[in-house]
Amino acid sequence: MQENSSSPNKNLGIFQQVRALYKSIIKHDGQGILVPLFGIILIGFLNGYSATYTTTLHGGDNWKPFWLLLGKQALFLGVGFFVAWWFYRFDYRKWGDPKVQRKLLVIVLILMGVVFIPFLGHGANGARRWISLPLGLTLQPSEFAKLAAMLWAAYRIDIQVKQRGIMYLFEPHKWGQYKRLHWLWKVWAFVISQINKLWKGFRGTPGKLHPDLLLPSTFAVPILYAVITMFQPDMGTAILILLFPTLMTFCVGYRKSDWKYLGVVFFILSVIAYLLVRYTEYRWLRVVAFYDPWSDTTVNGYQVTQSILSVSIGGFWGEGFTKGISKYNYLPEAHTDFAFSIFSQEFGFVGVCLVAFFFLWFTKYGLSIARQSRDVLGQILAIGFTFFITIQAFFNIAMVVGLVPVTGVPLPFISYGGSSLVTNFAVIGILLNIARRNEYARKQIGTTRHLPSIGEETRHRFQPKS
Repeated sequence: MQENSSSPNKNLGIFQQVRALYKSIIKHDGQGILVPLFGIILIGFLNGYSATYTTTLHGGDNWKPFWLLLGKQALFLGVGFFVAWWFYRFDYRKWGDPKVQRKLLVIVLILMGVVFIPFLGHGANGARRWISLPLGLTLQPSEFAKLAAMLWAAYRIDIQVKQRGIMYLFEPHKWGQYKRLHWLWKVWAFVISQINKLWKGFRGTPGKLHPDLLLPSTFAVPILYAVITMFQPDMGTAILILLFPTLMTFCVGYRKSDWKYLGVVFFILSVIAYLLVRYTEYRWLRVVAFYDPWSDTTVNGYQVTQSILSVSIGGFWGEGFTKGISKYNYLPEAHTDFAFSIFSQEFGFVGVCLVAFFFLWFTKYGLSIARQSRDVLGQILAIGFTFFITIQAFFNIAMVVGLVPVTGVPLPFISYGGSSLVTNFAVIGILLNIARRNEYARKQIGTTRHLPSIGEETRHRFQPKS
């Protein structure tokens, strides 16, 4: 009886000892977020080795593609660590400087424009999304546009919150006073008047829209990036460029009076997205393949069905490292968009849970960094970048198992790809810089809570007693 009663206490003691040891090593969120991150990076590199392992089977010239792919990934890992270090040393508060934002806008627009220049832009599978570099390397500017769009959104949200305390869906812009744009303003005024009439017909109340009221400048640059990306064409990335800034605005919150108009805006965007998908053959075939991939397992649904089979073959424990069979010319893009299929097949349900746990662990520390940030800019950046990593991760996992259509969203730090990898490292660098500032403030002041101003403190101390 004594042994049975003491065994739970013993287990609790071991747990407490492990927890105390972890806390003695990991002293703040900046260190904590590196633990799951290095786990994900290690899994990604090993999975990249396994996914390209088939090129080594026959020796001779077949060794070259294997070492070329793995060498490129190692090179981009090195570049990514350097980029993360640079962003870590760059004070995140400077992203709130208009001059820095203008320079970033010009750089990204130039890179996105180079894609369309012959002999400089690189095309593949009917799309022109890359810039050709020496040594057979390519650069995808739209990946950097995702990061730049979020930095711009955080910059503008910070201004809105400081001025108004909350997001406004529409902002007044007297753009009709410019002579060159006056004709366009008249067209827009006519459209707005018709919308107001429709609104009055449905609701019985007059519409409040005005041609000078436009969407907030938070979305101006992301929309510009998204439109350019659509011409490449890359609808999946364009949606992500708009998605993350939108999520950042929802984290701040809109006025109650704006919610009904938000519904109208999302309805219009949904109609536009449907038309772009329905009347573009390859996009519509992807939707059909998602709806019923088993109806055409040889052409349109081939990639999805092979991915689902790869995941199911893995079972609970998996087939073992480098022993998955789907990478032997069964599953296309086995090392890029569908890298997680190969990992699931070789490490099974246990490996899938491990990857999901690492990303959830990462999310926990990312949101903790946001909670402890002392300014709106740091909070919005930390929340946005945390969701940037985790939403893409779980969207890719859902794509691999057939829960969402195939859109080409990579699995962060695991899918092969240089531009996305470097962008993810830049995100990590900014997160670590925010965590560094949080820890520095905590050591200097001794608290992470909001500190009252001198006026607030004076009113509190000298307030007359009732």
